Amino acid sequence: MPENIVRATAGYGSRPTLPGWRELSAAFRGVAGHQPGEHLVLRWAHAFAHLHRMRIIDPARQSRVDTRRGELRTLIDNWVVVHIQPRQPWSRTTGYGQAVDDMAAAHVAAELVLVAEHTADELHRAWSHVGYLATRWADLVTEAVDGQRTIPRRSLLRDFIPETPK
Repeated sequence: MPENIVRATAGYGSRPTLPGWRELSAAFRGVAGHQPGEHLVLRWAHAFAHLHRMRIIDPARQSRVDTRRGELRTLIDNWVVVHIQPRQPWSRTTGYGQAVDDMAAAHVAAELVLVAEHTADELHRAWSHVGYLATRWADLVTEAVDGQRTIPRRSLLRDFIPETPK
């Protein structure tokens, strides 16, 4: 396991911390999150990416996969409440587990765009969405650990909120 991942997940001092977006990205790619002793959130992030790939590979298992994703979201949310004890109540927009799930889904979708024949614009949009969610994760971590409120920029949100069918 790379040393930087061990240091990043070990925490600052004795207070537990959350992995950053880089560590989550490593878990989605399979570089982290599968070794004993790694941060539990990284292990669950790794599992999220696997589940999102499974939904694509075997659509017949989507219901079971989605049930497991719900369980993982709850595990992450509960871990944050118990170990981090956020200084602010739950985020205004999303739970921590939902944020990791969303990031994993976007990462897997962007991987598919990368390997398939898509335009540069589609590729840019897919990875920009991953970047937006990584920034949102960093904001959630700051909110939970430091108690610092972050305000999402509306212009960014407008670009990534799916349109509702009419």
